[in-house]
Amino acid sequence: MKLDSEIVAARSRQAEAFPPFDFAALPPEQARRRGNQTGLFLVDGKPDLPGIEEVSIPSAAGALRARLYRPVHGRSGAILYLHGGGWFHCNIDVHDRLMRSLAQASGLAVLGIDYRLAPEHPYPAGLDDSIAAWRWLNQHAAGLGLDPELLLVAGDSAGANLALALCVAERDASRALPHGAALFYGCYAPLLSTDSHLRCGDGTYGLTTERMRWYWTQYVGADFENAPPGAAPLRAELRGLPPIYLNLAELDPLADDTRLLAAGLAAANVPYALHAWPGASHGFLQLTRDVALARRAMDAAGAWLRKRASP
Repeated sequence: MKLDSEIVAARSRQAEAFPPFDFAALPPEQARRRGNQTGLFLVDGKPDLPGIEEVSIPSAAGALRARLYRPVHGRSGAILYLHGGGWFHCNIDVHDRLMRSLAQASGLAVLGIDYRLAPEHPYPAGLDDSIAAWRWLNQHAAGLGLDPELLLVAGDSAGANLALALCVAERDASRALPHGAALFYGCYAPLLSTDSHLRCGDGTYGLTTERMRWYWTQYVGADFENAPPGAAPLRAELRGLPPIYLNLAELDPLADDTRLLAAGLAAANVPYALHAWPGASHGFLQLTRDVALARRAMDAAGAWLRKRASP
């Protein structure tokens, strides 16, 4: 299978402007800054929306920077969005275009947050912040003009991990669950010898198996292979979770994480939809400016979310 030609062109332009580098060879803050600068190359020409608000969300660790995107005037449901970046880098600025596009495609408000990042703040800091933001959204939705009965969660890559772990944690705490979850090319357990890692993890398509090993080490520690279910939610009990939309990129080392999760959801009788995208690589939803395949995938996710949030 060949990588989509528009993805190849977009990534080539990005690499020319910001040559790849070894995250592990730099101090965390320097590596994070360079990684975020690289990501920002992809987000100009953003969709216009009727309303965008900067928000501060209180948590046990301090205020979380957040941003609320409103695609329509008046009341709507809302999605808590958790960005990817290996639990190490990226933020709501790097994912600004993705969240605007998701709001536009779904017709739902999107609330993005900057959760704490590893290794300075390893597991469970990012998950704790995500749960705090979810509970805040539930408490304040009506006051924000949002429908508190139609609140969902979504995330990409490490953010998909956090979104799934959030659902598990809130179910276990007998608290309000999301009305649905959309999970994009997530990493759900430190499984680095799956067929998709063996086929796609050498760097030909971008993300590598070694980078994922490094990310897991930053998030969980050297003993990441024994990560608890809160960090590796594929290992959690999945029964009783809300309906889930799964997106996978066929040329992604993490593709089998999603296939394994789909099998687990089926065994647990959790309704789910699985959409696999041939020719796509990890992170391709960041490329909606340049790649028609990414726009089609965003529209598909938006349609599922819109239907799920229909009163």
